Amino acid sequence: MGKQAIALLESSTDQETGSGTASSEVGEIHRAALVRQEDRSNGGRAGAGSRGLTTVEARSFCRKVPVIGPEVPCRQVMGEFQRQPELPCIVICDEDHKPLGLLMRDRFFRHLAGRFAADLFYEVASFQFAEQQPLICEGDTPAGELLDLALGREGTSFFDGLILTDQGKYYGILTIQDLMQMSRELQREADEARQAAVRDSRDRVVEIEQSIAAVAESAKRSLQETERMNDLSLEGRQELEAVKASFTRVLEMARSQEKQMAKLLEQMQQISSVADHIRSLADQSGMLAMNASIEAAHAGEHGRGFAVVASEVRKLALQTKRFSEEIGDTLGVVNHLIQQTAATVSSTAEEMAESHERVGNADGTFQALVESARAAEQRSQEMFRSSETAAERTRTVLWELQHLTSLS
Repeated sequence: MGKQAIALLESSTDQETGSGTASSEVGEIHRAALVRQEDRSNGGRAGAGSRGLTTVEARSFCRKVPVIGPEVPCRQVMGEFQRQPELPCIVICDEDHKPLGLLMRDRFFRHLAGRFAADLFYEVASFQFAEQQPLICEGDTPAGELLDLALGREGTSFFDGLILTDQGKYYGILTIQDLMQMSRELQREADEARQAAVRDSRDRVVEIEQSIAAVAESAKRSLQETERMNDLSLEGRQELEAVKASFTRVLEMARSQEKQMAKLLEQMQQISSVADHIRSLADQSGMLAMNASIEAAHAGEHGRGFAVVASEVRKLALQTKRFSEEIGDTLGVVNHLIQQTAATVSSTAEEMAESHERVGNADGTFQALVESARAAEQRSQEMFRSSETAAERTRTVLWELQHLTSLS
């Protein structure tokens, strides 16, 4: 009875102190679970990219406890707990070493703390007082999943140990303390992964900032080139307008020359007609001179003076005819040259008209180019402003990441 009293006293003391420590342990596990939940809700940003899967294994935290069969009496279990004051629980397994139940120390002592409990229950099979549906998981179950399952329990079973198995056979036990240590290790890994992710993000943001700076510089140069292209387009259009005006004046002059050539041809035709009349008069004068010579010959001595005059008139008529023929030939050559010049002027006028039309088309093209250059300049200005805004925001994000890194 003295040993039983000591055992009951130890049970009472463990129960009183255990309630306080259990509360703190539950708080630690709950906080760790919240951290894990936050990491999962963030899509694994803390460690998925830099560290990958966690290295925490539940088997490295489990402990070994005695294993008994379901027929072992309560007296023997009580003795085992008394011999090992730090023993948290005992696992009940069948012949194949498969877990059947779990005897938690505090709960077992509470069942046997009654006045007549020793006489009533000491020889009873301890399996009757065991948790017959304990939480059992395979040893390779991820640590985070084990913690979620442990936190999902309700009632008095919340403080029970978690049985680990290897292919269905008992492997070890995880107590609340073990779960808390495992949770702390997970949290430590998560913190390291988060810090690594922050550093990685900071490096990425630095690269982005450099890229944005390069884009901003390119946008600035593009803006300068666009402004220069706009200025050159305006100058080119002004020069083209001057060329167009010059072509217009030349075209008007060509058309005026064409009209003058037409008038000159008319005058040449009139001059040719006059030359023809002169030639006709020369022929008539020659005929009259010849008739006068004949009459002078008939007159004999009296018509000798008249014959001299008739001869001179005849010579003058021949000379006039020759001059008129030379004038006609010269006028023919001039007429031919004028016709060629008129044809050339006409062709030139046509070419000038076509060139004037092309210049007009080029002027429209230059106008479109000027408008495109202005639009490109506006887009370049917008891109430059956007790159400056992006650079400012990137600097803000980088400062926040550096601040977060210094805090962590």
